Amino acid sequence: MLRMSLKAIQKRLLIIWFSVLIILSLLPNSFMRETPIQFYTTMVLFFFYIVLFWVSKKNWKPYQIELVTILLGSMSLIKSVFIGGEGFGMMLPLAVFIGFHIEGKRSLAYATFFGVCTTLSLYFEDILQLAHIVPFILTYIGCYIGARGYRIQDTAYKTNQLHLEELQQAHAELQEAHEQLQEAALHTMQVAVLEERTRIARDIHDALGHSLTSLIVQLHAVKYMLQDGPPQAQEAIRNMLGVAKQSLEEIRSSVHTLAVDKTSLGLTPLRAMLSQAEKHTGVKMELVTDKLDITLSQEITITIYRILQEAVTNTLRHSDAKHIEVVVENRGQHLWFSIRDDGSITPNKAVKPGFGLHGIQERLTKLNGRFRYFVRTPHGFQIDVEIPLNTPPQEGSIRR
Repeated sequence: MLRMSLKAIQKRLLIIWFSVLIILSLLPNSFMRETPIQFYTTMVLFFFYIVLFWVSKKNWKPYQIELVTILLGSMSLIKSVFIGGEGFGMMLPLAVFIGFHIEGKRSLAYATFFGVCTTLSLYFEDILQLAHIVPFILTYIGCYIGARGYRIQDTAYKTNQLHLEELQQAHAELQEAHEQLQEAALHTMQVAVLEERTRIARDIHDALGHSLTSLIVQLHAVKYMLQDGPPQAQEAIRNMLGVAKQSLEEIRSSVHTLAVDKTSLGLTPLRAMLSQAEKHTGVKMELVTDKLDITLSQEITITIYRILQEAVTNTLRHSDAKHIEVVVENRGQHLWFSIRDDGSITPNKAVKPGFGLHGIQERLTKLNGRFRYFVRTPHGFQIDVEIPLNTPPQEGSIRR
């Protein structure tokens, strides 16, 4: 708000200063040549022009501006013709006012009308010769063209500002849509992983669970068949029944945990994202880990998924890398992963942290994690991230 007010004052001061220079250049001549009444009349007109330039025209209607133009122009002409003294010079700030505030062809029409009237009045003045008329005409035209050019520049500036605001709004909407797409993509990955877990749990329950149940039933039948048999056979049957029942309980417990556990994901979403990105960009992307999968909480999975997504996006946007390697390691109480590319950036170029790196830092702060980034030798970029696996996130962090 303050900046807008300062800009508005600055614009008015520029026009007022221009007009004051014009008028002040006439005042010494007026003071020396005019009578007191003529000089006071000139000062009143001068005051009217200053007030007119200072008052905001934001809520003025076009006909109001034109009416003020006609009144001031008529007063200046009347003063020059009937009262005498320096009056024609007062038409110069009028030319500035017309050029800046009146639009289109009407501006040229008003400027031409008052310019012609003033020139004719000067022509019929006996004391003024042609040598005085030509400088007035040139000065009048120069004031009008200068004010008109400033108006065009001001209009272009406002148009550019409007376009800039529209672009910023569009960028914000695009950024929001991008974040929503990220959320949707991650949600899709989570759903896919959970559906796959449910399918595996159901298959284990239906296949292996059914087989163990059948085995237990048959062992019970064998037990009854061997009631009068050797003690060793009966003992063996009891042992096998115990093992089968225990195995069935463990399978049921594992299946239940696998089916209902929605708090942990792992590396599956990362593999899926890299696979999709490689397919659409042609850049080779590889996930390297010492384990087939690592059990991770949903919050950690989401965090590293978004960090990887941001890093891959930055690499594709700012580098001509042909290969991206992601290394993930479970180092006891910490998860460590590194994102490396073979882009064109070299160690002699400084890396200025932007929105992406600041966003990564904010995400890791919520999980008490840390990271570092550097330019690789001979070229490329690398981000190393370390996240504690068992440390609760900081207070105030939002689980999403």
